[in-house]
Amino acid sequence: MKKNLIKTLKTFIAVIFVMALFMNGSQLTAQSYRIFEVSDLVRVFEDGYKLPPASDTIKLFGIRGEIISGQFAISAKKSITNVTVEVETLRNIISGTILPLNAVEWNFVGSVPLAKNTPNQPLSAITRPAPARFPEYLMSEKQINIKEKSYQAVWLTINIPYNAQSGNYTGRVTVKCGETVQSLPLNLIIYPLTIPVERHLKVVEWYSTSGFSRFHGIREQYSPEWFAMLGNYADNMVSHRQNIFQVPMGSIVITRSINGEYKFDFSRFDQIAQVFWSTGKMDFMQTGGIGSFGEGRWASTEINLADIEVINPETTESVSLPGKEVLPYLLPAIEEHLRQKGWLKKTFFSIHDEPSLHNALAWREISAYVHKYAPDLIRLDAIETTFLLNEIEVAVPKLDHFSNWNDKYRKWALKGHELWFYTVGIYQGSLFPNKTIDMPLIDTRIIHWLNYKYDAVGYLHWGWNQWNENPFQDVGMHIGDAWHVYPSKDGVLNSVRWEEMRNGIQDYEYFWMLENKIAGLRDSLGTRFTWIIPGQRGKEIAGYVIKSFADHSKDPQVLNNAKMQIVKELISFNTSPGIYIQTNPPEGSFMTGGSTVELFGWTEPGTKIVVNGQEIPVNDQGLFVEQFQVSVTRNFIKVQATGPKGSKEIIREYIVK
Repeated sequence: MKKNLIKTLKTFIAVIFVMALFMNGSQLTAQSYRIFEVSDLVRVFEDGYKLPPASDTIKLFGIRGEIISGQFAISAKKSITNVTVEVETLRNIISGTILPLNAVEWNFVGSVPLAKNTPNQPLSAITRPAPARFPEYLMSEKQINIKEKSYQAVWLTINIPYNAQSGNYTGRVTVKCGETVQSLPLNLIIYPLTIPVERHLKVVEWYSTSGFSRFHGIREQYSPEWFAMLGNYADNMVSHRQNIFQVPMGSIVITRSINGEYKFDFSRFDQIAQVFWSTGKMDFMQTGGIGSFGEGRWASTEINLADIEVINPETTESVSLPGKEVLPYLLPAIEEHLRQKGWLKKTFFSIHDEPSLHNALAWREISAYVHKYAPDLIRLDAIETTFLLNEIEVAVPKLDHFSNWNDKYRKWALKGHELWFYTVGIYQGSLFPNKTIDMPLIDTRIIHWLNYKYDAVGYLHWGWNQWNENPFQDVGMHIGDAWHVYPSKDGVLNSVRWEEMRNGIQDYEYFWMLENKIAGLRDSLGTRFTWIIPGQRGKEIAGYVIKSFADHSKDPQVLNNAKMQIVKELISFNTSPGIYIQTNPPEGSFMTGGSTVELFGWTEPGTKIVVNGQEIPVNDQGLFVEQFQVSVTRNFIKVQATGPKGSKEIIREYIVK
């Protein structure tokens, strides 16, 4: 009996000891890593360099139809293996409605090495000095190992359905490592607004098919596999709200018979175009490019008509003929073909990329030549001078030139022309928002806030996938500016810059929604309210983030607060009392103490208006006006509106010296 008792006690102690070991081991395993939320507008470096502020909850907001980003990080105290992520279905806390299972996607963020930083930028403008590894692309791997004392970012992409119910949704993201799990709460607020299906900002990223063989294993041009891959490219572009695509002139097959008769076969041209049109989300096409620089390339004072490949139908041999021999026949044929297809007003035709002042006369001569033979083609080029504006319909200056010569470009645009801008990372002036890998992610996003604030209705970028031999290991001389996506066997992998570019384009739609709402109010009120400037309020809010072309906030919270302000003001249109105010000068303006601000306003009948403690009379049409002085100690205008169904307070602040 005693022996049995001792044996039982020994067994019990052994079990307790094993359990203790197991529990201690689990605890050690659990402590081997931790997870935390960080803003999607900051990079999480593998070595923890300047680790961004962390939170224990992922908090996001958006509107119906919007695709939003989130991010969290895994900190590995010890090496961990077979790490993966699961995302719980998001559920509305009031109604219990759930978002579709595929509404939330996740990816580990892969890093690429940078040997040097972007030139022309001060160290204060870049994220960190090179050499270093920069988190950059969304990996396809769903299970990885993480090294000891390192950090791994995880990117969240949430596609909010157009029919989603507004409200607060909750769920969890869980990181699994063997038997160990750790979770973070995920809160998503969907506001009762809907992003437009239409795209109101014109955006084109130049793509290349030269990597089809190397990266996708497709060796035959124009084969079914080739067009299928092009369709994958198109799908990715439109999912990031790109709405303009390119079709190369070389896809037009040109033949010339012995007697000199030209024929033009647009079959391949049309087939390429149809790949993009069939997405249902492309609005415009870009083609052209008929010039070539003389000796010295960009530095040359010459721009000549490029030679054109022409086929002899009898021998099927190809010959290169001077452009001046072919273009008098080709240009009218292109214009007529586009007209017949219904594409003429949706096509931008390029003369030659990046003419500058020293070759502007040569460019103007060729542009006039094109206009002579195809007068209805809309001419567009990325340009580096103002000296050719009389020979172009859509001008696309580089961002620093757009800033430096802004008055000239804006006056030209007021004549009915279109003004865009473009960026090219290493040739851009310092402090301007940029898209190279070592610049802050917020730069990529606010580029399209610049579009709105400075009335540039389009954006062009040359580098969607201009890959070198190994883009994962060599970012190239352009520090990644040559591509926003990375190659994979079946298509492309998105970069975090490409994701933030989409977020910035969606932000532009927020501004458009606010301006459209104010324009609707103005048009409904009659002629006494023509003073309402629909775009002023959006530009004021953009000014919370962007003070000037080269002066902008790098704080993600400042941007989020500004975007939330747009949401609040859009929703406010649907609540009582209805009110709109506008000031002269606009909010955020620099003023001296004692200067006067003019206040103009409209409110619905029965509303009491008090401004800076003073009641203001409202006429029977809802109009109220007054002027107020500002000072260093009282640098704001506070408007209080009180009606039978509620009250509102509106504040406009100024920088007073």
